[in-house]
Amino acid sequence: MRSLHWLLALALAAAISATHAQTGKWPEKPVRIIVAAPPGGGDDFVTRLIAPKLAEQLGQQFITENRPGAGGMIGQTAVMKSPPDGYTLLLAGGSMAGARFVNAAVTYDVLRDFTPVSHVEISPFFMLTHPSVPARNLKEYIALARSQPGKMTYATLGAGQIPYWSAIWFNSMARIQAVDIAYKSFAEATVDVISGRVDYFFAPSATYVANKARMRALAVTSASRASQFPDVPTIAEAALPGFDMPGWRSIMGPAGMRRDIVAQLNAAIGRALAMPDIRERMLTAGSEPTPSTPEELTKKYAEWIERFGKIAKDAGIKPQ
Repeated sequence: MRSLHWLLALALAAAISATHAQTGKWPEKPVRIIVAAPPGGGDDFVTRLIAPKLAEQLGQQFITENRPGAGGMIGQTAVMKSPPDGYTLLLAGGSMAGARFVNAAVTYDVLRDFTPVSHVEISPFFMLTHPSVPARNLKEYIALARSQPGKMTYATLGAGQIPYWSAIWFNSMARIQAVDIAYKSFAEATVDVISGRVDYFFAPSATYVANKARMRALAVTSASRASQFPDVPTIAEAALPGFDMPGWRSIMGPAGMRRDIVAQLNAAIGRALAMPDIRERMLTAGSEPTPSTPEELTKKYAEWIERFGKIAKDAGIKPQ
């Protein structure tokens, strides 16, 4: 009888523990936001901007932890394998939706292995050329490139990033043949575009702001014009209807996060992105705050996985 009582007591304790795990207070300790990129970039900027606002609202530190390497896979995989307790999050990029189409080492499935929390922002990229290129607008540039198949060059910063996808999709939609020149950083690529050694590349607004006198912006990659430069048309309106390839970021967690934690985080992110000081700093940096529901973010990743898959198929891209 004592043995039965002991077993019943253990079962009751386990049930209470499980219930607490599902409904316990959160957060009760610092929360890490993993950035799968080195310090100083756009991912880092966005994370460190919103982390203090989340801390203010939720009463615990939100610590930015940079885990770069392997094209983002080190940080992404670390989050995927973390307990889904809400204490390890990922600053995720739209490029995650296309990673498996270019990188054979990718083992995760975005929709299966992560919990979408909220969209964060959109950052249009600019198609930039040297002023000596004899094309004043995008239609003229496409005509010029078509007249010189295989002679125009463009810079990329590694397969799988949004500027890479932008160039691949642009070349495919425009039906032009151009030569890919790979670089390790935007700084290196910028030098060669400014000098005229490379004809064009897709770069963030900060690159255009810093070099506006030495570059020509033909268009932006987003569906809407950049608020900083309303005179620069979108690729879709200038020449290629349907083109939409901005950079964008979100907050994700490991698969299986509690719904109440996701709801708390989602609401806090939305409030942070609506704060005037946050909006002003993001807009100044060329970024548009765009919170979402978890369901909206899930739908966006599904749509972009399909988009990247089609671009890869049409361009004959295989995972390497």
